[in-house]
Amino acid sequence: MMNTRLQIKLAVVLLIMLGIVFSWPLLQEAVAKYIPIRYVQVEGAFQYIDKQDIKMKISPLVQAGYFSVDLQAMQQSVMDLPWAERVQVQRIWPDRLKLRIYEQKPVIRWQAHSLLNERGEVFRPLNIDRFQSLPLLYAPNVQRQQLLEVMHGLSISLMGQGLYLAEFRVNERQSWLLSMENGLSIQLGRLQPLEKFSQLMKAFIVSGGELVNKMAYVDMRYPNGYAVRWRENEQISW
Repeated sequence: MMNTRLQIKLAVVLLIMLGIVFSWPLLQEAVAKYIPIRYVQVEGAFQYIDKQDIKMKISPLVQAGYFSVDLQAMQQSVMDLPWAERVQVQRIWPDRLKLRIYEQKPVIRWQAHSLLNERGEVFRPLNIDRFQSLPLLYAPNVQRQQLLEVMHGLSISLMGQGLYLAEFRVNERQSWLLSMENGLSIQLGRLQPLEKFSQLMKAFIVSGGELVNKMAYVDMRYPNGYAVRWRENEQISW
């Protein structure tokens, strides 16, 4: 008699558990309807991202409700914004979502229509006209991170001579060409360009800033020296 009662109790418990398991999706849907997302908190320092664009990206997704919202899909949707570098999304009980958005920080222009951040990652805003004052890097894509670091070092050395790097070009043959904001071009070539650059900086120190400012073009591709083309109408005295 006791065994029969025990078996009946176990059977009832098993049926309840099976009922919960099979009805769980329906229960989730029902709970989601009764617990909507009421607040979306957006954090971040934005200079280029428009909050209205963020709202347009996430509005269709928050309709799913607190438990049903796909956080990964929301993260990816915001990441589709050209100026979004990194996005974090989390639920805050009982009815809030929190988005932390990190904006891209451009350091140089890349090729014709893109920008690079400080890690050498490419991003493409719709319009980069406002960034014409940033230095420009043209180089093979596989070298962009390495050459970004090189470009930073070149810029620091040039600033010590009162020169500001506007463009750094490395062609497929690995020939280096530097262009300054004042119009001076420096051809370093493809053989030991960093050594050639170091030699030129030493020559600039000896020559003095006034003489350097009269230069229009410097060609460092000579084994035992360099060639200079002077700006028009400049009188050179040594």
